[in-house]
Amino acid sequence: MEANVHTRPAVKTVPDAVFGKRTGQRLNDASSIGSKVAAANQEFYRQVSSKYDQYETGMSDPVIQRILEEDLDKIGSHFVSLRRPPSCLDCGGGTGNVALKMCARGWTVTVVDVSSEMLDLLKEKARIRGYSPTLIRAPIEQFFESSPETFDFVAFSAVLHHLYSYTSVVQQAVSRVCSGGIFYSNNDPVVPKLPTLTWAFDSLDIAFGKLIYNSEDVLPGIRRRLRKLFSPRDPSVGRRVVSPGDIAEYHARTGVSDEEIIRLLQKNEFEIVERQRYTTGRTTPIRVLNKRLRLLESFKIIARRASCQNESDPGGIAKVKDSPPMTKITNILPPRVW
Repeated sequence: MEANVHTRPAVKTVPDAVFGKRTGQRLNDASSIGSKVAAANQEFYRQVSSKYDQYETGMSDPVIQRILEEDLDKIGSHFVSLRRPPSCLDCGGGTGNVALKMCARGWTVTVVDVSSEMLDLLKEKARIRGYSPTLIRAPIEQFFESSPETFDFVAFSAVLHHLYSYTSVVQQAVSRVCSGGIFYSNNDPVVPKLPTLTWAFDSLDIAFGKLIYNSEDVLPGIRRRLRKLFSPRDPSVGRRVVSPGDIAEYHARTGVSDEEIIRLLQKNEFEIVERQRYTTGRTTPIRVLNKRLRLLESFKIIARRASCQNESDPGGIAKVKDSPPMTKITNILPPRVW
């Protein structure tokens, strides 16, 4: 398939009006944990967006880049008989680590992300390459509540640990995967078997990463950790909070249960095509050491929804029915709490 070359991508935002009274009240409630997490991610990525591509492991690690390319090739083979570009949703797509690879394959891509700064970076990358993904600025929970659209392929990459209730979001996501379509999740941390030792090893990895990639944040980072030692716990989130990152990566320390996601997918009649856990690390010394220790691990899941095959859909990939049009978009992002 040829790469999709159209008009310059525009960033849209999801409207307040489409959520209804109950949802609007919940999302605008500053005391809601979900709202705090969404607002923290907005602020966190406002602060780090300019350095994200250089510092984020998933963007810089050649192993993860190879895994993503290979996975998308495998997933693309499912769509050979579709006879049209597959419709793809990149949830929390950020600066385009997955979305740009989708676009390069000629797929029709929608990206949803809470951060306008991250989407602006993706917008420029897409413009340079001649791609035209649809870019939507909103928390992924709000997008799912605002739009009934379905997709051939729904993807998460390094996103689930940023969500307060990742299982509810996965449940929303699988309901938007077409018959015969693909659910994909990659590069989220597994639940650690040795939490204290894993925390210490991860802290060492962060320190090495800052020294190499973000040295100007070393001293501020030390000050934040000292402040955290003497700060009271925020009872609403069950932890000490001195910066947006303490909430934004909500499950970074406790991990995401791939077992729970597998059960949820199977309950929704998905076949598990591939499942894997792999070692990670921000820096080469930590990655080498971690291959032996296996303290820092991430997981990936490729799952395929059961097909409703018929003569007009020999590959079982086509949608059961045409997707409704998207709601006209305005802004509903939650208020910042920082």
